Amino acid sequence: MSLSVIKAGFQDIVQDLGRVGYTHLGISPTGAADSMSLRMGNLLLGNDLNNAGLEITLFGGTYRFNKNTNAALCGSLFPSTIDGIKIKFFKTFKITKGQILYIGPTSDGARCYLTVENGFEVPTVLDSQSTHLMAKTGGFSGRALIKNDELNFSDSLLPGIPKKINIKLDDNRSVLRVTKGLQFKLFKSSSRDMFFRELFTVSHSSNRMGLRINGPKIIQKVSEDIITEGLPLGAIQVPISGDPIISFVDHQTTGGYPKIANVIAADLHKVGQLKPGDKFMFKLVSLDEAEKLYFEQESLF
Repeated sequence: MSLSVIKAGFQDIVQDLGRVGYTHLGISPTGAADSMSLRMGNLLLGNDLNNAGLEITLFGGTYRFNKNTNAALCGSLFPSTIDGIKIKFFKTFKITKGQILYIGPTSDGARCYLTVENGFEVPTVLDSQSTHLMAKTGGFSGRALIKNDELNFSDSLLPGIPKKINIKLDDNRSVLRVTKGLQFKLFKSSSRDMFFRELFTVSHSSNRMGLRINGPKIIQKVSEDIITEGLPLGAIQVPISGDPIISFVDHQTTGGYPKIANVIAADLHKVGQLKPGDKFMFKLVSLDEAEKLYFEQESLF
């Protein structure tokens, strides 16, 4: 085995870029909550951008490496050391057999990503190595890592070429840009105004399925659910309680609550870095601007 878990973090799960193309079968995409950080980690090592990495949430653990490799840590800053020596984020580092990696609690956002040369080796399920915790499938036995687990590295006959990165992402999590949802007009004008004017706070009941947020109550003109329809990633549903829910990577694929807005693709990585207690506002942008921002972001890779 290549990596042994001495002490697990809060939620250490294997993720790639997701299980794309199965939502029509009721299977959510899963994948890295902050796909930009996973991609940067793979890019640094010369890996395929979709190689599986280890997503670490809120605080990490202690891990022994049983094989020489190159690795990288990307995402929000989690103070980390190898055998007690500090390591930098967004830089590759060599690690030799027997060395101990410690990843502490976050000092900023919600998640960081450990990537290794050639990625981690876990079974592929429906074209992806991502973990779906609710379905208990994919990744490492469909669950988060625990003490004494051992995780293999993948072998490659054609290792990639490591690259230096100079990627400047918009990581201002105090503002999430959105487009109007399908049922935007079903909400009272006063609620629509408050939605873009007031602060919201991430609830402690949030997870990878969805971020529940607290703030001003968003009220419909008539209190009724809609006919169940497809639910895209980033859709902001509003149940009768008036407290919005941002659907996220492990989201259900259909829903019957009206959708006031949808987080734009270029800001989904910000959602993956929001943690309970964080405050932010929504900003309305046009579909044309959302598309432009997406293509600008993708051009960085």
